[in-house]
Amino acid sequence: MADLLHQRWIRREARGGSFRAHHNHLYDYPPTTYYVSHLMTCIITALKDRFHVGNEVAMATLLIRAGMSDHLVVGDLLAPGAGPRLASRRPAISQLVADAHVAAARPVLADHARAAGIPYVIDPDTPFLQSSVDPEDRWVKLPFAQAEAMTPQNLRLDELIESVIEFELDQGATVIIPPYFYASSPADPWFHLTVRSIQRTVGYLQEARIQLPLSPVLCAQLQSFSAQTAWDVGLDRFAAAVLDAGASSMAICLSPAGAGTDGYGKVMRLFQAAGRTKEHGLTVLAWRQGIYGPALVAAGLDGYECGLGTGEQTDIARRQFSRKPQTDGKHASGSGGAGIFIETLGRSVPRRVGKVLLGDVGMRPKVMCDDEGCCPSVAATIDNSRHHAVRTRARTLTELAAQPHRRWRLNHIARHASAAATLAAQANRVLATEGTNQQIQSRNLDALAQVVRHLANEQPGSRIA
Repeated sequence: MADLLHQRWIRREARGGSFRAHHNHLYDYPPTTYYVSHLMTCIITALKDRFHVGNEVAMATLLIRAGMSDHLVVGDLLAPGAGPRLASRRPAISQLVADAHVAAARPVLADHARAAGIPYVIDPDTPFLQSSVDPEDRWVKLPFAQAEAMTPQNLRLDELIESVIEFELDQGATVIIPPYFYASSPADPWFHLTVRSIQRTVGYLQEARIQLPLSPVLCAQLQSFSAQTAWDVGLDRFAAAVLDAGASSMAICLSPAGAGTDGYGKVMRLFQAAGRTKEHGLTVLAWRQGIYGPALVAAGLDGYECGLGTGEQTDIARRQFSRKPQTDGKHASGSGGAGIFIETLGRSVPRRVGKVLLGDVGMRPKVMCDDEGCCPSVAATIDNSRHHAVRTRARTLTELAAQPHRRWRLNHIARHASAAATLAAQANRVLATEGTNQQIQSRNLDALAQVVRHLANEQPGSRIA
């Protein structure tokens, strides 16, 4: 125990050193003056929190996508009094998300969300309609699904909308996601169908007198939709359709993004595209994006969504392929289960990798959870990795919200990404020594640091404000 506390002290001193390096002016006053000033600051902050005044940055939304085996963990995280270390009275999970087949198999998820007083969102996963799906897949059993691939020409949109919306309502959804499709470009007929789906869903909701918020999903290829020459016919057109529908929020799922091999140009295009959608005054959420989620929030987005140690990269084509029938009669390989979230790396790593890093004496202080309220021991991080992932992500958003300026938040992300790239190199040496074939790719971390530093130096409002 003493060794564990000493290692946590090392982590906190490292954080404190970083803070002092950038806020030396706080240490220029005599001790008494500083402590009195600090006390008054705490009192004022508490009063602002109590009466909701001041110029604080709004807390970003953390959407957590529950998997088939996550219902018990979600129940723990949403139970009253869970997560006392978070300096907020709100649950660690802001909104609960479930894939349609998970929602059907785990109705208790709706109960958890209702009891916690948070929105419950059901993702219909309608991009699976664009490719063939294994007939034995759970998703195929849904009322609006089928195993054979559809084309834009033979899709009956109105029937699909009715089936999807009624399914979401039956499963207890409190936010409506219209049917959406993966578009390869703004000229893709699937994109036109997605826009029409928003328009016709509004008509269906009005006719049925359903008074629930609408949150359309833009699911599209990053390369084509991020091109600035196509913004008006792609991003702008979608945002306009959302506004015309009377909705106040939308999600962006630009694919692929989040791989360790992502370079500067790709990361920059993602952030520029996200910034363009934000210029329309909508609440914008990053969908299926745990890798860049916190950075996108720092840049100005309103929240992000990912799983409990899963779903951290956006790769729609890969998800479609994973559901295809296989010639050998086996299912395509999936994500491999929940990993272990390493805060200092900004991502989850496979369980085997996490165990090696947490078990190495030299590496442990650099990768362990330093919040004893979350993980009282290293074993707790491993055994309760999904709880740890959600609590740590929520704490990260709390820390970002505590920084009052966009530039501060972006520089915070830049420092973290640079440190993570260095740490990944150290971790890879440990993994190689232990004979582990898996390595942590970190090119995207260097790219992320460069991108957010560039954004921090831009004029406010020039991209994401």
